[in-house]
Amino acid sequence: MRPLLSIWIYPLKTFEYLSNREDSKNRQMINILSVVITIGIGIPRLKDFSRLFEQNKYIGLIIGIILFGLVGLIVFKYLLTWSYWAGEKIFKGIATVNQVRLVVAYSMIPFIIYLAIGLILVIPAVITQNFDLIFYQHPFTYYVVRILSVRNLVYGLSYFNKFSYGYGLLTVLIPSVFGELIRQLLIYWKH
Repeated sequence: MRPLLSIWIYPLKTFEYLSNREDSKNRQMINILSVVITIGIGIPRLKDFSRLFEQNKYIGLIIGIILFGLVGLIVFKYLLTWSYWAGEKIFKGIATVNQVRLVVAYSMIPFIIYLAIGLILVIPAVITQNFDLIFYQHPFTYYVVRILSVRNLVYGLSYFNKFSYGYGLLTVLIPSVFGELIRQLLIYWKH
């Protein structure tokens, strides 16, 4: 089984396969996926980031890619993992932190679409000298990718915690609600 492909169609079977795979291989893939997925998520935002480097936008792009990769390691491996782990404990979940980390990393695979689109559009962008093509960003794509990611999170958290899908969904929603509350408070205090 190839988990990078099977997660799209058979998320439950993929998590079952990953639970039986050796931990060292899973840890290595978690690190790789955390970096690559965050770069994929960050590609539409690289255009804004590169504007900070008016003199040389290419250096801004390289620094942005490196920065997004490092931030991804922190966000996926720690922030999201610990928030979902804490959320599952409300429902007496039994998954370990490493299992939740595995679920988070593999659930975000749909965001690689942005990286793939950016890489595919490099050649047309160079030919037409329209580099905005690389920074593809469309709301429909975002929502489809987000729905697939949440679906994978629910399946994975339900599988490792031996939950119903309802508890799995609540485990995903509780940290999201707290995150949105914090974001709204920060916006309120800023104004």
